[in-house]
Amino acid sequence: MPVQLFSRTLRKKPLICYTYGIMSVMKRIATNYIIQMLGKGLGMVAGLGVIALLGRYLGDEDWAAYITATTFLSFFGVFVDFGLTLTLTQMISVPGADEKKITGSILGIRLTSGAIFYTLSILVVTFLPYSNEAKAAVAAGAAAFFFMSAAGSLIGVFQKHLAIRRYVVAELISRGFYLALTLLCVVFHLGLLPILGAMGLANGLWLIFVIVAAKPLIIIRPQFDWKTWKEAFHRSAPIAISTLFNLMYLRGDVLILSWVKPNEVGQYGAAYKVIDVATALPTMFMGLVLPQLTQAWGENKENFKNILQKSLDIFLLAVIPMLFGVQIVAESLTMLIIGPKFAVAGLVLKILVLAIVFVFISTLYGHTIVALHKQKIMTWGYAFTAAVSVIGYIIFIPKYGMWGAAWITCLSEFLIALLTFVVVSRVTKTLPNLTVAFKAILASIIMYLVLLTLPDLPVLAEVALGGLVYAVTIVSIGGIKVGDLKTLLPKKVD
Repeated sequence: MPVQLFSRTLRKKPLICYTYGIMSVMKRIATNYIIQMLGKGLGMVAGLGVIALLGRYLGDEDWAAYITATTFLSFFGVFVDFGLTLTLTQMISVPGADEKKITGSILGIRLTSGAIFYTLSILVVTFLPYSNEAKAAVAAGAAAFFFMSAAGSLIGVFQKHLAIRRYVVAELISRGFYLALTLLCVVFHLGLLPILGAMGLANGLWLIFVIVAAKPLIIIRPQFDWKTWKEAFHRSAPIAISTLFNLMYLRGDVLILSWVKPNEVGQYGAAYKVIDVATALPTMFMGLVLPQLTQAWGENKENFKNILQKSLDIFLLAVIPMLFGVQIVAESLTMLIIGPKFAVAGLVLKILVLAIVFVFISTLYGHTIVALHKQKIMTWGYAFTAAVSVIGYIIFIPKYGMWGAAWITCLSEFLIALLTFVVVSRVTKTLPNLTVAFKAILASIIMYLVLLTLPDLPVLAEVALGGLVYAVTIVSIGGIKVGDLKTLLPKKVD
């Protein structure tokens, strides 16, 4: 549509123009989400390839050391990130923002804090009651987490410009390289530490690739502008504190379990690796939607509510069938992905999949709280949940081991989902429409019953058949309209 025609339409028919603008934005979001989903899907395949190699190659002690080390380093990653990934997206989305200066300053903060805290992690772990293998793994993996945090912090640039394909390509090259290096380490029996070193090399290349990929959008150079740093810290502090509390209840189970029930860490950690794959999806989606929510809240409340409702519908359509389907395929799927010795992990996964449902909901409303600039309110909620969870872990893990850890994790995710929902509902004075949720539950029950009555099939065939049954059912009962799906596909605008 020519600019002049669009301008005349705006003057004469504001409703048509408003609808046209909304659909255009939603199509661009959908296109970038599809690209990121495809990229993330391929990245997950590479990641699952690494996990499959490690699960079959590493012994029980080395596998437990790998789980413990990566969990331990993720705690220090909170201090390195300090909520700056979300803050970058928020700050550069403000009209008139100096994007180059802000992005460079955020990268400067990330590199500085990464050097400090990941070095500190190597020192701290020496005083904790972990195995020597776990302590060595922390030292070997620190560089990998340093580069990963720096590369991940820049995703907001690509999300803002809806050019996520550039970031996806950079990440895929890195993941493929890491998979190849891991395979070489396994073939030549080099052990766990060289594998973690290979992760560091691959993540270092990832950071370089991301900076190169961003050049057509913005030249990224580390900057040390104290004024920008101060503003970024001021904005991100509530997010960082909340994320730290989040990790306390989300990863505290693994750390406490590794202290009191070290023989169960391997099975529990294997289930968590499958969980990590699923929980990456809502965060990825909300990274794309957050700029639109932030803008809509300041400009058009109805548009804001529309985006929030559609996002909730998408999440529920995705996660509800996952909850039902995992009850059928959990054990077979876990053994297929990680190895036959992890059958017990499948039983743990049947419990932890409930936590995934709550993670989807809390991710949606947690990011929405950022768009509403109400992060400080939720700090108390995260602190309360962290306290309840840690107390629960301390009480129930020594007695019930990984089963107690799994149920307390579900409880903590439920609390966060509930609290974030309450905050958003009170601030926006709106409640969600749950029609799609009920339809998703109905379609999922039908899928579950169909799979339950079938003879034993290969797990991938069960997953594919279950997905097909669910998709046909949800479309048939109007949970998803084919016409609506077509409107999300990118079209050429004349």
